[in-house]
Amino acid sequence: MAAIAASGLIVLAGPANTQGPPERLFDRDELAQAPPANQPQIIALPELGAEKQEDAVRLLVVGDFMARGLADALADTFAGEPGIVVIDRSNGSSGLVRDDFYDWSRVLPDLLEEVKSTFVVIMIGTNDRRGLRTVDGRFDLRSGQWDLIYFERVSRLAEILAFNDGFAFWVGQPPMRSRAMSADMAYFNSVYEDAAGRVGIRFIDIWDAFADQDGRFAATGPDVDGQNRVLRADDGFSFTAAGRAKAAFFIASEIQLVGDSLPRRLADVPDGGGIEIQDDGRLRDVGQVMVLGDPPANAAMVLITEPPGYETNSLVYRLLVRGEAFPLVAGRVDDFTWPRPGQD
Repeated sequence: MAAIAASGLIVLAGPANTQGPPERLFDRDELAQAPPANQPQIIALPELGAEKQEDAVRLLVVGDFMARGLADALADTFAGEPGIVVIDRSNGSSGLVRDDFYDWSRVLPDLLEEVKSTFVVIMIGTNDRRGLRTVDGRFDLRSGQWDLIYFERVSRLAEILAFNDGFAFWVGQPPMRSRAMSADMAYFNSVYEDAAGRVGIRFIDIWDAFADQDGRFAATGPDVDGQNRVLRADDGFSFTAAGRAKAAFFIASEIQLVGDSLPRRLADVPDGGGIEIQDDGRLRDVGQVMVLGDPPANAAMVLITEPPGYETNSLVYRLLVRGEAFPLVAGRVDDFTWPRPGQD
């Protein structure tokens, strides 16, 4: 993650909904007007110590007790990075079945608005292996009506994340020791991946990282350093500290891939330009900034990217820039001159 946090550079987040469905599943106004959660919520940002920058990138973690452990591991992963801070807003006993206990579809919009995170990580579902109740009645786990309602709730949550200005990552469940529970988690993962993919959210599949060669639960395995360690707790579903660190490694890698593909913000660049230091240590002359919107009061945003330096007489430059065709070679497959050489 040094590429994200180096020199205090902050990632500019783009919209998460890059390849949404033809029609949204829920109206934006409906989400904005969602009633407050039936449980009181405390949304207070963590104290940023001296080791964290005031304008650090915010990584929000939501979900159940598995997400809580993941948040702790991500905080450890980024402990030495002053440019990124992990904010844990998980609820250990929550899920998507008992919305009377904690309704994520109502809590999450306000949470996203308050935290204004660049990245959001969600991991949820371990508490959802139970029947659900609606005004229409009670439905058993994975019955036909249960499946429809659960997919609708997952899709609604994915839509809320897609409306956010940051990038969202939906983390899948690992295999469990119980065969029945493991089968349910595999089914949940298919629902999460489908709903996330419909709105352009990245689904992070960690199943194989915690499975044996047959795709079944494995209590031990290589940790982030390649050493064989106990990754799963005695209960057969929780992670050990080494397991949480391994799961966090995959999320951190995905975040870095996204961060490396985004432009960066250079703070306090004077309007008249100046000399800036690039990642490779070279100096670059930054010209006067042209404001296209409402910039921060004392900052301007520039892209530190440069076009490739092709020679103006090269075939690549002539083809891609000037639009010239490649020279015709007599007798080649694209030679359509008539008559053919040697023919009358």
